[in-house]
Formats: sequence, structure tokens, C-alpha cells
Amino acid sequence: MLLSKVIHYLVEYGRLLILLVDLIIVAVMTILILFTSIIIVRDLSSIWSIEQATAAELQITINDVFLLIVFAEIIRSVIVGRRKPEMYLVGIAEVGFVIAIREVIAAVVLGTKTDLLLAAIASLILAFVLLIIYRYILPHRTPVVRGK
Repeated sequence: MLLSKVIHYLVEYGRLLILLVDLIIVAVMTILILFTSIIIVRDLSSIWSIEQATAAELQITINDVFLLIVFAEIIRSVIVGRRKPEMYLVGIAEVGFVIAIREVIAAVVLGTKTDLLLAAIASLILAFVLLIIYRYILPHRTPVVRGK
């Protein structure tokens, strides 16, 4: 009896800690989204004021935009993960996929073939992982076969 109460309180304490960490993550990501948005506006205004933007300036702006996407994906995965815990895995894979796509674009802008090849391979692997997760692992994503 005492052991089950201790286990119950430990589970509730764990849930409270997870909620606290989730709230901290959402708050920090929101602040980072605000700062990144300000930086993007500043970078875009400096690019528009220059007649010819360099590849490095464009890459910095592209990186900032992808940072916004990554931050938003992290917030989304935390929120969705609160409802369905198995979705944390999907959120991590989706953030990894966005980062891999960002690396592909950065490699194209810089023109480095080795980086492009590695980023493309990483993107394909993460796309395959997402396909497996959505098609075979997540129960709510699988089609329901109804009998006649």
C-alpha cells in the first residue's frame, strides 16, 4: 500500500516536472522567435539597401528563416507531445529534416558538392525515417481497414 502511494506521488512529480520543462521550452523558443524575427527584419533591410547582396548575406538570411522554422517546430512538437506522447519522436525527426533541408540549401548557395551530398543523404534518411514513423509506427496515422 505504501509502495503504491510512493509510486503514485513519484509519477505525479514526474508529470509536474515534464510540464515545467515543456513550459520553459515554449517560453524560451518564443523569445528566440522574437529575437530571430527582429534579426531577419534587420538583415532584409540591409540587403535591400545594398544593390548587390553577397552569397554570405543571403545565406545568413536563409539560416535565420530556417531557425524560425526550427523554433516553431520545437514549440509545435512540445504542444502536440503533451496530447500524444508518441509524437515527441515525430517532432524530433521533423526538426532534423528541416535542419537537413537547410543544410542542402546552404550547400547549394555556397556551391560545395561534398556538403551538398552529405546534406542530401541526411535529408533522404530523415525522410525515410518520417515515412516509417507515419506509416508503420503511429497508430493514429495508420489506415483503418473495415470489414464488409
